[in-house]
Amino acid sequence: MRIEKKKMRIGDILIAQGVITEVQLESVLQNQQKNKRTRVGDMLIEAGFTTEGAIARALHIQLGIEYVELRGIKIAQEVIGLVNGSILRKHKVLPLGFDENDSNVLILAMADPLDMLAQDDIAIVTNCRIDPRIATASEINLVLDKYFGTEEAMSAAERYTKEREQQSSAAEEAALHDDNELNAAPIVQLVKTMIEQAVRQRASDIHIEALERQVRVRYRIDGVLSEKMVYDISLLPAIVTRIKILGGMDISEKRRPQDGHISISVDIREYDIRVSVLPTAFGEKVVMRITSATVLQKNKAELGLREEELRLFDHILANPNGIILVTGPTGSGKSSTLYTALSELNTPHVNIVTVEDPIEANIPGINQVNVNTKANIT
Repeated sequence: MRIEKKKMRIGDILIAQGVITEVQLESVLQNQQKNKRTRVGDMLIEAGFTTEGAIARALHIQLGIEYVELRGIKIAQEVIGLVNGSILRKHKVLPLGFDENDSNVLILAMADPLDMLAQDDIAIVTNCRIDPRIATASEINLVLDKYFGTEEAMSAAERYTKEREQQSSAAEEAALHDDNELNAAPIVQLVKTMIEQAVRQRASDIHIEALERQVRVRYRIDGVLSEKMVYDISLLPAIVTRIKILGGMDISEKRRPQDGHISISVDIREYDIRVSVLPTAFGEKVVMRITSATVLQKNKAELGLREEELRLFDHILANPNGIILVTGPTGSGKSSTLYTALSELNTPHVNIVTVEDPIEANIPGINQVNVNTKANIT
């Protein structure tokens, strides 16, 4: 199906809906002059002015193509199996099913319904005509993780294991410290996939643990740890070394705990990851704490408080002095609550100084101090 754009621009639609302001659109359009290959919608999301969902709904209005939400969707195996997962990821598309009135028409969710190359590629592979639907890239990737994620991660692990088996047994340990080995594509892909899947599943932590014969990977989602993957113990040194490189840690140090920091972009959103490495009986354990500044700085109405609790929250914040204790288990929303409170108090007329261990999100206008015991800042 060939689509022609309507005259109304995405930016104009978003302004009409009250999603963005004219000033925000103008600032993005000026930046686009420097990088004309980047779409306006992507730049608006990167700037934090809007969301993928808002852009998708604006595309629905602009193009007249149906918008679909993919969370919780179930796809028949004969449909999802039509196209290789790597091709679907490349084009950010997802086959949903066949048209009820014509089995030769494939309904295809697309992040960019105007991508004719993607439509042509899927049409050639499936031998079907394409009927596009609009969906967000993050939801498409989340569903692809569900159907192909485990297979892709295991494939990367198997490729790495085969590469190691091809090396001489005498050089195996030395090879772990070789640059080519450290940057081996399968391990790079394995760690990347591990982090991306955790982000899309809204995990707050990734635990990589050394057992006697296995490496166990667990995600903490809504405060509960659940096992996601198990690898052979021989993969542990390469996985830990790759994470140490990303986190700026010493790859030769294996006897002492280390901390590091990783910045990664997943589905156009930047994430900060705090990394802790701890030696254990069977090897080094890695914990990665995932945070996003946009997620931490919520509107107070999004904290999940009831109306009465929200009034009490406002009353507490209005006090000129005092102390507020925010407690709860991992992933319960302590950081989100504190950063939201800071954002509420952050005005040009107020001087705010925080002492944090560590700083999880940078807030413009606030003086944030990171705890540093070596410098006696505690």
